[in-house]
Amino acid sequence: MKTIKVLAGLIFGLLAKQALAQTGMKGEYYNGTNFEEKVLTRIDPEIHFNWFQQSPAPGVSKSYFSVRWTGKLLAPASGKYKFSARVDDGIRVWVENRKIIDGWALHDNAAFKGTVVLEAGKYYELRVDYFNAMLEGTINLLWDIPEESKPLLGTAAKPIGGQYLFQTIPRAKPVAAKPITNLPPAKVAVPKPASKPIQETKPVVAAATPKPPPKNPPVPQEKQPESNTFTPLEVGKALILKNVFFEQSKYTLLPQSYPELDKLVRTMQQNPKIHIEISGHTDNVGDPRLNLSLSEFRAKVVMNYLTRHGIAENRIETKGYGGTRALAGNVTESEREQNRRVEFVVKSN
Repeated sequence: MKTIKVLAGLIFGLLAKQALAQTGMKGEYYNGTNFEEKVLTRIDPEIHFNWFQQSPAPGVSKSYFSVRWTGKLLAPASGKYKFSARVDDGIRVWVENRKIIDGWALHDNAAFKGTVVLEAGKYYELRVDYFNAMLEGTINLLWDIPEESKPLLGTAAKPIGGQYLFQTIPRAKPVAAKPITNLPPAKVAVPKPASKPIQETKPVVAAATPKPPPKNPPVPQEKQPESNTFTPLEVGKALILKNVFFEQSKYTLLPQSYPELDKLVRTMQQNPKIHIEISGHTDNVGDPRLNLSLSEFRAKVVMNYLTRHGIAENRIETKGYGGTRALAGNVTESEREQNRRVEFVVKSN
């Protein structure tokens, strides 16, 4: 009897271990905010993290990283599920190839919501993309279950537990088939004689008469390639970064700014002796002290982008001028838009 109990315990433990191995989401961790350099893959029991000035995994940077989670989601009840996420910075969520949350930009502890109807007992493809830029990295993925199941599973939105997340759909226990008896004898089908194949005739297509070449064919104009660096560079001359954008009244850099900043990175790589000053500017709306602080932080964010791409920090200075160096009036929105800008000046070469 003791031997039987020991064997039963071993079998139960192996089955439990196998079941646990299937739970959780596969997390692929990258350096870079758009899955540039893959570092590692691991299984995360749930998507509920707060990495404040911490690396999310060995070898992954504290800032400017991205993660992609994939797996199967088990619906415990039928009805409309309310998904919510609180992130710093960007998130996208798909359930069965349907995007229910799309916040793929820089955010400071922002909240997002999405809904989808699921059926109890079914498994759905779940994919979550996330990126973090600077400093605090936060992602909390929650769900609110349908009304009919709240007495059983709770009333408030909560993290999606590991018991609902799987790598693959667990296999059902096989059921032994019972033999079937007393069947009538099988009828033998008598094959019919093959019919004579029908010869397929191909239609005759008349050859097209070639068109004569035009008398004066147009000469293709060679398209001038757009410069991928800033030129010319003159000491003391300010150049505006025209396509650098931030969230309104914040120093959160928007992804559409990256091509312009990459252009500045290439400029400094090809001119290794130059030193620059990056300056931030605002319009005159609001408290001047806050505008000054905002312009300083925006300049520092641009500097951080350059250093993260290999430019030495001692080649860069930052300065915030607030609204003291306006390029235009501040009467119309068009004028104020011209004043909200980031510039760089070559200090020496």
